[in-house]
Amino acid sequence: MGQADRASIVYVVQNYPQLSQTYIKVEIEALREQFDIHVISIQSKKPNVAYPTTQPHTYTQDIRRMAEIVRQMRPLALHGHWLHTAPFLHELSLKTGVPYTIRTHSFDVLHRPRPAETTLSARLQAFLKGKPNPGKTWPQLYAPLLNQPNCLGMLSFPYTRPVLEKAGLHPEKMIDCFPAIDYRKFFNREANGSGVMNIGACIPKKRVEDFVDLAGSMPERKFRHYAIGYQRDRIETYNASRGAPVEIMPHFWHEDMPAEYKRHEWLVYTADREFNSVGWPMAVAEAQASGVGVCIANIRPDLKEYLGGAGFVYDSLDEVRKIISQPPPDEIRELGFAQAGKSDIESHKGLLTQLWARGQA
Repeated sequence: MGQADRASIVYVVQNYPQLSQTYIKVEIEALREQFDIHVISIQSKKPNVAYPTTQPHTYTQDIRRMAEIVRQMRPLALHGHWLHTAPFLHELSLKTGVPYTIRTHSFDVLHRPRPAETTLSARLQAFLKGKPNPGKTWPQLYAPLLNQPNCLGMLSFPYTRPVLEKAGLHPEKMIDCFPAIDYRKFFNREANGSGVMNIGACIPKKRVEDFVDLAGSMPERKFRHYAIGYQRDRIETYNASRGAPVEIMPHFWHEDMPAEYKRHEWLVYTADREFNSVGWPMAVAEAQASGVGVCIANIRPDLKEYLGGAGFVYDSLDEVRKIISQPPPDEIRELGFAQAGKSDIESHKGLLTQLWARGQA
């Protein structure tokens, strides 16, 4: 599969190529300049909304088939996303002798067991069936695997370090890293339009209903939501019941989004405090790079670090209305261009390549 003069990497992910997971697309495209890449997607059904790709990939849950691919590719390393892929990566690594790395996100690190999973009965049933303890968080479950020598290291958002360390992950395994965006694609200092946008999956933790309610209270403004699969119908129904104040946009591929950001003056990124697992969205950095003002729900203190002073957090829709009634201040817009650069995949892909090189030393 690979070329003799180029090193290769095998990805192990889920639901590839899912539109809401463009961070994987961005990372792969940046690394293909140096590596031959094959993606193993551990899933039994197609993605909810798949983006078009020419990237070679294989759907399988069969660890033996995965091992065959790895032996054919002879990669420097395996690489995965999300903590819960650690068991696959660990087993595949042991079978093939190839070390692995992981990039974590937010929902996986902030994972909390449901109350029903923490009962004595649920834990006993899992034990009798040989399944992991459902009362543990994913960091607690998988830290012992990640601490093994065949895991070269893990990229994680800076604010997740205390959570991971508390779960038992060795500090030297973690490398702090901002999200991965294609900064060059989105960087644009030209004037923006006057619209207000939101973007993301329509799942409950995103609290898109708040965006609809906000739009209904500001009929003089144009509001657009770029729904990325998952429960779109639910939000369309809610929007219709409120008089359709938001234009629910059709699916746009990642390549088309820079022009869409430029149509807007503000990004209002809604989130639910109860779920508390919305992390550091790519959309924030992409908006900053595009000259769009950012206003995000104040669900955790670390979001201010991500904004870097180049945006606003809000606790109520009344606050949002006041903030977005004016254009973003010039100094905040300017600061946003610089802050977004911290998420440039070109500036931190070396964190991964250095780990992979270390595995060959």
